[in-house]
Amino acid sequence: MSRFQPEFKSVALLFAICVTSAVTEASAQGSEGLTGVYSNKGGTLAIVEGSNETLVHFSGSFPQGSSAGTCDCALVVRKKTATNWSLQQAGEADAWTLRVNPKQFVLESGPSPSCCGAGYPGRDTFARSTVKPLGICKVKVSKAGFHASDAANTPRKAFVVSGDAVEAYVDPVEPDFLAARFQGPQKATAGLLKREDLDCSAESAPTATKAPVSADKLQPFAGTWVELTRQGKGFVVLKPCSAATRSFTVKPATGEVEVQLGQESTTLKVTSVEPGKGAGAWVLGLTAADGKPEALQWKTANAAKGTVSVNSPDLFSQSHDYVRQEKKSAFPSKQETGCDEYER
Repeated sequence: MSRFQPEFKSVALLFAICVTSAVTEASAQGSEGLTGVYSNKGGTLAIVEGSNETLVHFSGSFPQGSSAGTCDCALVVRKKTATNWSLQQAGEADAWTLRVNPKQFVLESGPSPSCCGAGYPGRDTFARSTVKPLGICKVKVSKAGFHASDAANTPRKAFVVSGDAVEAYVDPVEPDFLAARFQGPQKATAGLLKREDLDCSAESAPTATKAPVSADKLQPFAGTWVELTRQGKGFVVLKPCSAATRSFTVKPATGEVEVQLGQESTTLKVTSVEPGKGAGAWVLGLTAADGKPEALQWKTANAAKGTVSVNSPDLFSQSHDYVRQEKKSAFPSKQETGCDEYER
């Protein structure tokens, strides 16, 4: 059985996790309260309630000229009632408000929050009917301690042990810590647990059966993107001797990404699109035909030139810089040297 020692110390927030110690209000919400993941067209609101504190993760996107801006906010809940939560970004005076209405949450920011790109409208709503359960992770180390949400992620006294199942918000950005809760015999303890201490494979396994995301969410990424090769201080479009130039094509109509690897290609489903860290950053959840998931980190490098930087554990681990096919003429084309040997 896991052991816990109560801790009611207020802590500062790190990486989009909002913390509040509001034991009486949590109990007023019921045994499960508002715990869950809520979504709208452009973002996600995850709530992890415990008897000791509540953790909230907000990410969102919004129109920003011809592209899209993102929010990834670090907030601290200063006061919490059954219908109104007061939040504040660490180190800033401007307050945020989360209004808990019977059918929806309304999140409102102060003017020009620094955790959002320029032009954030200052308001997001999430229907309570969209709620989905948190993921289930198993503790895979002998002892996993809960951590505070301050800059140092200070260890706390509460912990869980090997084999314990915890509910967690498995952030697609894959942070070092996950917001999690453990339901004990009499109370639920919430806090941050190290991602490396948890086995969340049960959470990721169903990904293969997920449907592709809607076409409108993929439209900003649509089209063919051609690999750029760094040469000196700039980039060129390199033509290999015996293969095609690497590229990938995002197809909103089918919810797929076709990756041209040079001499072969592969097609993956896009099963999620979430805002990443910083302006112009996104995380695309990809699923291969065999069910293997892969998170594609996407960052707009130069919107005017149509260039992006991408990264993923497998397909894009060594290939990062791409340009829209219709804008590749702005970059010199260069033939790979030593091609004569392939013609013999």
